[in-house]
Amino acid sequence: MRFSRMTRMMASVLLAGVLCVPAVFPSPAYADGGQTGPSAEPQALEDTHFFPDFELGPIMVSGWNFNTLQEAVDAIGSDPEVKGRTAVLIDNVEESITVPAGKELSIDLYAHRLSGTAGKPAITVKSGAKLTIEGSATDSAVLFAPTPDAPALVIEPGASVVLESGSVKGAEGVTTPVIQNGGTFVVHDEAKIEGEVLGGMDAHKHALSFVPEVPATCMVDGRPEYWHCDGCGLSFADPEGRNTIRPSEQVILHPGHLVKHMPAVEPTAQAEGNTEYWECDRCGLVFADAGLAQVIEKADTVLPKLEAPTPAVPMQPTPPAVQQGVLAPLNLLPKTGDDSAIPVVIMGVIGVIAVVAGIVVKMRGRSK
Repeated sequence: MRFSRMTRMMASVLLAGVLCVPAVFPSPAYADGGQTGPSAEPQALEDTHFFPDFELGPIMVSGWNFNTLQEAVDAIGSDPEVKGRTAVLIDNVEESITVPAGKELSIDLYAHRLSGTAGKPAITVKSGAKLTIEGSATDSAVLFAPTPDAPALVIEPGASVVLESGSVKGAEGVTTPVIQNGGTFVVHDEAKIEGEVLGGMDAHKHALSFVPEVPATCMVDGRPEYWHCDGCGLSFADPEGRNTIRPSEQVILHPGHLVKHMPAVEPTAQAEGNTEYWECDRCGLVFADAGLAQVIEKADTVLPKLEAPTPAVPMQPTPPAVQQGVLAPLNLLPKTGDDSAIPVVIMGVIGVIAVVAGIVVKMRGRSK
């Protein structure tokens, strides 16, 4: 039976609510004026104890809780709801388990003991299976054989086991805590085995190569740098090979776009304008919409300058001499609307007529 993180959270909330019930709803003994104080009957508190009794199992896999290690091993890689591949002991466990053929997983002893049952190995690894055993504290993280008639670990032909850290040992009289029967058994420097490994083992020295960081972009996660051993396939967070990691679980979260809004600007004859757009200060991408769905080129937002209007051609000035010759006779004319010169004009016309008439008369006299 297993319980998710949500189940455990609900249980905690329920428990907290129950503990508050006596303070909010007094028991009938207190409400009816019954006994109070230390001498009161305990029945009033017992009536509020209505939450179910259950215990969390000693095995955890990515937030899922299991009552037995075998349940956790069977769920890893088979149950789609169980995403992790490491079964972590959160208490000492006495159980004999089998890692099925083809299964690949890790068992983290943490700082606890996994002890086999009488007459059976603690762990049997079947052909084709791959198991990694680790422990945070070498001395207290123990794979243990309780009786001399069974080892702590059995590796069948074709199986592979890597002991990264922790220790393997047995009770008094156990001289062979590990039987390697045609499989592969690799022991790292941090691990310790007390006794003989029947079938032999490989003492592994890491040859680490550096894998550079993959930086995160605005919308894509990155991955930190790490060191990888091609010999055993393990990866480490440090160049000394002390802290094992799984690169697929190491993530640099993407920060998202840091967008600023650029409003539309109308162009003029002196300066270019632009359409409305949004630009990310981190990656430089330009978007046509506030939802950042359409990526465009920044050059496409530019509006060209307006064409300047054609200048008017100025009038050529008249030379002064010509201007005076044209304007001089005009100065002699009476101004428009001025009737004071009319008698003078009439007298001038009469005078001209008289002169003409005199000339005509004189010319006729000569002809006679």
